[in-house]
Amino acid sequence: MKKYFLLTIIIFLLISFIQVYPENTSYAFTTISDLVFDGMSVEPNNLQEVLNTVKKNKIKNKTIKVPSKLLPDELFIINSRQKDPHNIQLEIDTSSVLVKSDGDIQAPISNQAFLNAVTEAVTLWDNVDIADITFAPLKFASGGADPNDGKNVITFRANPPLEQASAGSSVTTIVNYARTENIVFMNKLIMVKPGTILDVDIIYDPTNNMCLALHTTGGDFKIGGNESTPIVEGGVDPNASTETLESCKVIFVGDLTEIAVESIAHVLGLTSSAIVSAATTNTSRLKERYALTSDDKIGLANIYPNKANLKNTGIISGKVVLNKKPVSGAHVVLENTTTGEPVTSTITNIKGRFLIKAIPSGSYTVYAEPIDGPVRKNSLAFNFFGFTPNLNFVTGIFPTPITISPNKITNIKLEVKELSASAFNINAQTSVFNEKAVNDAGGASLLPIRIMPGQTLTNVLFWGDNINSRFGTLSVSGPGITVSNVQSRSVPISPSVECKKCEDTLDTMCKRDPRCPPTQELKAEPDQIPGLTADITCASDVTPGPRNIIFTGDQIDSTHPSFGLRDQITGGLFITE
Repeated sequence: MKKYFLLTIIIFLLISFIQVYPENTSYAFTTISDLVFDGMSVEPNNLQEVLNTVKKNKIKNKTIKVPSKLLPDELFIINSRQKDPHNIQLEIDTSSVLVKSDGDIQAPISNQAFLNAVTEAVTLWDNVDIADITFAPLKFASGGADPNDGKNVITFRANPPLEQASAGSSVTTIVNYARTENIVFMNKLIMVKPGTILDVDIIYDPTNNMCLALHTTGGDFKIGGNESTPIVEGGVDPNASTETLESCKVIFVGDLTEIAVESIAHVLGLTSSAIVSAATTNTSRLKERYALTSDDKIGLANIYPNKANLKNTGIISGKVVLNKKPVSGAHVVLENTTTGEPVTSTITNIKGRFLIKAIPSGSYTVYAEPIDGPVRKNSLAFNFFGFTPNLNFVTGIFPTPITISPNKITNIKLEVKELSASAFNINAQTSVFNEKAVNDAGGASLLPIRIMPGQTLTNVLFWGDNINSRFGTLSVSGPGITVSNVQSRSVPISPSVECKKCEDTLDTMCKRDPRCPPTQELKAEPDQIPGLTADITCASDVTPGPRNIIFTGDQIDSTHPSFGLRDQITGGLFITE
């Protein structure tokens, strides 16, 4: 029986391919698309019930002597993986150019520009030397998207439009994979390993969002992106009418190369990273010519290790516990103690365990944080444990830096504290938002802060629960970054007040306000949330790369519940090239 599922996500693609591992085997930041018990998928809502059954069955099995009568007592993780990583095939359908209707704002993109963008994305991943993968030469597709034809097609539009695609979506991804060993595919009965990928199709702009303006770019790929990159084709049509532009509350934009980088990452088996500066993260919008980060490359090497190029790397294995109980869905991060870079991360499994391979030798600070902001759990939908996390704890740091040595495993046990009313979450405000919108988008409306060596950014806004300069210190990981002029401030969740037309009468006078036009009155002030402003200065000799923005509760009496607590935006600041 054929089985496939479809997922639509605005701008960003989440694609899954799978391989089965025992439950006690952990993983780096790779896709966890399913959890299986006794041959059946475990629904998140039933997870605790299944865990109780596993525990009972393990106890009962100790008294059962006949192997055939043993009860199922093991969970299986279904991981994402390509069947043949040395021959990854993608087909490009250029039968329809991206030109939308006259009522839209999208400028045209040629077939050649589309092909160039996908080729660039493929080349970025193909050149990761610590991973052993090879893409076959790109082919031209003979047909459009079809999840049952065995062709992995990247195309513009679905013809006819996909009924399953949500309104306004920019990209739809269809994944068809085997859940059992014997399946019928393309009218044939075949035997494959469970999780074998059968077909994947990626369709750009199937629903014709009139306020979408995709584009292609040129120039070098740089750490932190290339802000000077020119738009080659696409973007907002210069001939679009003023009326059409004004009808768009938000204009969605996206570089085809960067969208392809993310989509191919998930094709390879990576899930969206919770390091917000990673190329594969779901939080970084408007990315232009991003080079892959260490987190992207290490994640890929965890799935397809190139052993010849991993001789100077090691492994970390560990467990996160709260009150001696395992913490599921904790975000574990390794921060380089010399540079301050968040190098790689992972999500703990049901037993609170984690394992990351292919880590460069060196000294690292290790911490575990809840998926509570700026990355939200719904941005990690293809990591089962990230989608069902324990959020009832505050950031915990391993007491001493750990050393990663070549070809050795470093084992740690990281203890975290229970969440209290005085805990806090810090986020950077880089776009118009409100709390609900950020949660709904999984944090996707937030961006890393970009800074160049020798540059100073003034009045940078941060917001969060219970953050205040009276009891906390704002800092950035690693050397060469200075944070100054930190002040508590209520942060508006929109950039302007709301005004409405008004005329004075004998009975009522308009509520005049200099922020409104003379013919209008103030209708509503923007909502305010707790926050900070700060100036950030980057030294001229700092090495480019991601850093963490940290808020530590250290300005109050040690008896106060918030003393020593910490929250951070992992990869929230990017020192650009």
